[in-house]
Amino acid sequence: MQTKVNRIQNDIETLAKFTSTPGKGVTRSSYSKEDRLAKDYFIEEMKKLNIDIHEDSFGTLFGRKEGTLKDAPAVMFGSHYDSVVNAGAFDGVAGTVSALEVMRILTENGFVNDYPLELIVMNAEEGETFGPSTGVTNTRAMMGTMTQHELDTVKNRFGQTKAEAMKEYGLNPDLKEAIRDPKTIKNFIELHVEQGPVLDREKVEIGLIEYLAGIGRYTIRFYGATADSTAPMKTRKDALVAAANFIAEFDERIKELGPDVTGMVGKLDITPNSNQFVPEYVEGKIEIRTFSKAIVENVDFKEMIEGLLEKAGEKFAIRTELQEIRRINYPNPTGPSIMNGDNVKKMQRICDELGYSHVLINNGTGHDSMIMTDFVDTNMIYVPSRNGGVSHCPEEWTDYESIKKGADVLLHLVMELSKKEG
Repeated sequence: MQTKVNRIQNDIETLAKFTSTPGKGVTRSSYSKEDRLAKDYFIEEMKKLNIDIHEDSFGTLFGRKEGTLKDAPAVMFGSHYDSVVNAGAFDGVAGTVSALEVMRILTENGFVNDYPLELIVMNAEEGETFGPSTGVTNTRAMMGTMTQHELDTVKNRFGQTKAEAMKEYGLNPDLKEAIRDPKTIKNFIELHVEQGPVLDREKVEIGLIEYLAGIGRYTIRFYGATADSTAPMKTRKDALVAAANFIAEFDERIKELGPDVTGMVGKLDITPNSNQFVPEYVEGKIEIRTFSKAIVENVDFKEMIEGLLEKAGEKFAIRTELQEIRRINYPNPTGPSIMNGDNVKKMQRICDELGYSHVLINNGTGHDSMIMTDFVDTNMIYVPSRNGGVSHCPEEWTDYESIKKGADVLLHLVMELSKKEG
């Protein structure tokens, strides 16, 4: 049993038309007109399958095929279909379309599942819409970690809070109604384009994820005093020199922590940014990635950064400031999201049986799966990204045949997991 590439291609190309920036990539922001057009397309396709369709109070769409077991937990599979501004046609959509195609194949072939099957289609994964650390809305609402404070405070580029945008879209965001008991979900599986160059570069067809790295983000600020380039060196309060000193110290401290963590200051804004004046203000962005639960449990990163900032401030007689960029209700940084190891082995076998090359791969950005790993058995499948692995831009590309192969792996894993043992 295999999926059909022509239908996958048609779905993706159709969804790409639902954009507010024709000719400039796909822009399908959460709770927009384009969001609703895409959702209506999914609903119409799901109606053809004679499955139960439900949309919750956060806009998450479910298509359920009951099984032979009564009151059993469901095998859930899908992804998101919203996008950043001027994005490509594949991020998220490859996963939702593959899940839809899997449900089509199972229905058309009269497949008898014991555990219920649930197709999940989400519309608010991207954090760009309402700002850093505000994404993966559907899964956070479903798992009960979304807060009313976030709904009422974060805003999109049109000045609407998340709650206001949802209400204009036609939703009444109800935190309690959206919560799903994790015991009702047997597995959560998500297919996604890699958003990186590894699979394409190595000519490997399928990436199987063992874990997604955790993430921490901070803003650091250095307040000095501007002066002319002729100002005596001893009198200067150079914010950039202080920032440079901090960066070097931070780099050394991260290296001392070992291979379970990486970190960097990857962005600086300097005022005035001129060779003629001493910089009076520098703002930087820190990104930390974690690869073990232990590193998060044993290291207070905020305290470490504050200590280094205080040291730099005293040394150069300037004021410093730290601001956390964190997801409400989550630590900063988060620990890695660990996938179900038994299912990784099952997918390795499935790939071998299908004749698809595969590799274990643990790089990648945040996905809804990283939320689900804390609550239910979760797994991810990557398919190759072309054009150097670029994503979130019009140049994003994954061959339709590559998506079809990933959908085949998803299909066979769903079939296995939906059957009772023995």
